[in-house]
Amino acid sequence: MNTPKIALVKQEVYQDLYVCPTSERDAGNILFSSQGRVGPIALMAELGADFYIVHEEPQWETQIYRKVIPHLAKHLYLLKTQTLDKIPGQEFKRPGSPHANGDFAVSCYSVDWGAYDIVISINVSLPTKLVRQYPRTLFAYMIGEANMATRTARFGYDVTLNQMARGIVAERCGAVDFPYTFVSGNTLERIMARELGRPSLNRGVFMEINSTTERPVTRVPDHFAPIRDRAGQEIILHRQLIRDNLENIYDAKYFVKLGGRNIRGNSVAEAISLGTLAIMNRDEVIHRELITDACNVKTADDIVALIRRLEADPGEYSRLLREQQQNLTRLFFHLPLKSLENCLKDKRRQNRPARHNLLSRLLDHLTFIG
Repeated sequence: MNTPKIALVKQEVYQDLYVCPTSERDAGNILFSSQGRVGPIALMAELGADFYIVHEEPQWETQIYRKVIPHLAKHLYLLKTQTLDKIPGQEFKRPGSPHANGDFAVSCYSVDWGAYDIVISINVSLPTKLVRQYPRTLFAYMIGEANMATRTARFGYDVTLNQMARGIVAERCGAVDFPYTFVSGNTLERIMARELGRPSLNRGVFMEINSTTERPVTRVPDHFAPIRDRAGQEIILHRQLIRDNLENIYDAKYFVKLGGRNIRGNSVAEAISLGTLAIMNRDEVIHRELITDACNVKTADDIVALIRRLEADPGEYSRLLREQQQNLTRLFFHLPLKSLENCLKDKRRQNRPARHNLLSRLLDHLTFIG
């Protein structure tokens, strides 16, 4: 199958991802405009996808975002005219663009979605009635916060993207493994090398942000002292601006999580794609498939021992990094893309919109009750 033509869509009230016009074609510029996370940047960087910000629509399904992050919902309308750091409780954030979402928002009715093979919506950006007008376009949604509306595709869409990456390939429309951080093994490494005009400095340990509760992170916590003192590694801290933070990870040699809360693992995928070896306890990450056996450590002593061994054996370091990057490419790029291609074929065989009857509509309404 030829590379499908893809569109990624978010609403002007979404508190993450890119803030740029659809005319922006440079993947680095798109990435560095993000309000927070890297997100599915390989759609643009590897597949040439178009990115849209669309106006908030009044239909109930497009208002689902209010149920996703309830504590922020009453403030999200501000993103139409202001940047994320102006929202109460988000003052410590440093969005990558000086623009508000609304500066680049267009009407969803002004776009010919039939020109695309696949349209991926963050939350439910496009009304059900509009989606059903394009029987040969595959429509997928991904709820911004994971584990919501992921078991069955709803709202008249064909596919729900569940933010998992377990190596399961979908054969037909429905629930699909597709990570929020959709990248190949070196997508981010290539973007940063082009941006900086140099290779990685390849030194030091980047501390995964959730190893500490401090926000923003300003100091090295005590439990990282053994890695600094006994393994002789500078500890590199998280930075709030996405470009600065990606540069820090790109220049690090190791990416380490130790202590703190369990994580989904988007940051781990970012690190590996930046060419930095990820080391942590795989029991503390949902995307546990990213942490290969040799890099699965439990304690600070384990981390110190592994780093000492790899510093003495550069060839083994390169082998382990190559293994992680190949694993990332397979699980976070090739297989999710294959699933979407299979779903597109399935929809076009049926040659009709997703079934959406009275029962479907009732179940749609029940999805977010509670």
